[in-house]
Amino acid sequence: MSPCAILRLRRLQLLPPMDVLWNAMLQPWWWGSMTVSAGVVAVTVGIALGVVQWWMYHPLRNVLPGPRPTSFLLGNALETRGSIASWHTTTAYPEPYLSWLVQYGPAVYYRELFSHTVMLSDPKALQHVLVTHASKYPRHPIIRAYLSDIVLGKGLVSSEGARHDAHRKLLNPHFTAAQVKSFVPVFEQLTSRCCTSVLEPAAASNKRLNMAVVLQELTLGIIGRVAFGFDFYAHPEALAAYQKLQMSPSPLVLIGMFSVPGFMHLPLPSLRQRRAAKAILANVIADVMKHKLSSSACSKTDQTTTPGSRDLLDLILADSATSHSDALTHTMTFMTAGHETTSTALAWLMVECARRPHVVAKIRSEVRTLLDAPSPHTTNPLATWEGVHSLKYTTAVINETMRFHPVFFQLMRRLVDADDDVPMLDGSSLFLPKGTSINILTSAIHLNPQTWANPTEFVPERFLEGSPEWNADAARRGGKSHSFVHMPFSMGSKNCIGQRFAMAEMVVVIATFLRHFDFALTDHANTRDRYNAMTVVPAFLEMSVTRVSAAAAHR
Repeated sequence: MSPCAILRLRRLQLLPPMDVLWNAMLQPWWWGSMTVSAGVVAVTVGIALGVVQWWMYHPLRNVLPGPRPTSFLLGNALETRGSIASWHTTTAYPEPYLSWLVQYGPAVYYRELFSHTVMLSDPKALQHVLVTHASKYPRHPIIRAYLSDIVLGKGLVSSEGARHDAHRKLLNPHFTAAQVKSFVPVFEQLTSRCCTSVLEPAAASNKRLNMAVVLQELTLGIIGRVAFGFDFYAHPEALAAYQKLQMSPSPLVLIGMFSVPGFMHLPLPSLRQRRAAKAILANVIADVMKHKLSSSACSKTDQTTTPGSRDLLDLILADSATSHSDALTHTMTFMTAGHETTSTALAWLMVECARRPHVVAKIRSEVRTLLDAPSPHTTNPLATWEGVHSLKYTTAVINETMRFHPVFFQLMRRLVDADDDVPMLDGSSLFLPKGTSINILTSAIHLNPQTWANPTEFVPERFLEGSPEWNADAARRGGKSHSFVHMPFSMGSKNCIGQRFAMAEMVVVIATFLRHFDFALTDHANTRDRYNAMTVVPAFLEMSVTRVSAAAAHR
């Protein structure tokens, strides 16, 4: 009997599929009234059922290449989750995934506890999974539960099917090109305020700054202003809570978080800290919504509000189908995604610019050319969409930074919802049985030597269309684009809804910062990759700041 035929016989399982059990254990009613001891028993039962199913059904291990399990129970989890937990100390990022991709090819099988996983990197297969047949590959139930825990409900990033589509339809109007154009002046205004209130005093007093915190505060202020009409500078407890929400999980905690249903409800100290931080954030969001509702009531009486002045929270609250809990979830989603992801990308951008003075010089030259050019605008060109859009090299530096340091080292894990044959670039097909986990490691795909020329070299010019570096990369891919080999914002219907917003914001911030200041890593800085249970950030981004001389600014 062929391996594919054996896989198809999994339809005859005697036990219910683990995804059914997981879904049951991930429901709020399961945990709502459960005691701690009962919760531990429930998790133990879930683990026992998983062990039984793993023992009886493990067909993929004989079909696809991959590493041998290093543990009877954990499989390869200590290699994967253990490495992630030690990226900021000992392990080279993004191992072991890059080595596996190079050694085993575009489809790699491995097991993490009960999860039989395929790591996909083939561009045609990724197009199939993320775009053309995305409905067959929903986000994994454990991932959806984890995201629901972060954003306080089932929102855009934690829902599937019709519910996800409805959320996307509601929120899309706030992220059109026309809307983002209107946000650019706010990006410039708040970035300039950061320069005046934070960077200038630090430069004058030789004060060292944790730039990760500076960037978090700036991006939180920006998303608060343009999405919610709210001043987060008046709520420092929000930033403090976000910092407590971040953690550096141990290998065993990481395994539990992403492999064991209900793990996030256990009374572990690190998880208790997260729950306390979430409670603070929920109170902040309640203030945001209260402020918005009172402002909306006032605007109805003075008749001065125009459709173009409505922000994201206005759209959410005006939708009759959106409940109060949904509004809370949407607000939390964009507070998190709207500042944590952008501040992380900017942090890595600061690292790469500090390492490469020649890149900084080119960015300054491009910005100076923009500022010196005749313009019909009376405002700062960096406060206009046209000005931001013209900074091609700066944009290329951002893209190259996100190739080296994708904010999320992997896309959200998917689950095969029905048996499927996946086409591969070489003309073959890969049969994936229902219940298989799919992992897409952008951190490894972005460094794949088969699709990138000199993948470990920082070369912004590779994102300037028509350049020799662009052409060299295209030649590696047989002339194909980098659509499914460069995915910092994912692809398909679940791609980042705010990617246009994020790119414009990053261009304004880095161009404004580098126009006025030089940044250098201090001796205490640690630029290794640290996973904080949400994004991959520089472990400790301490920098010194100095004012750029007039001569340097005009080079």
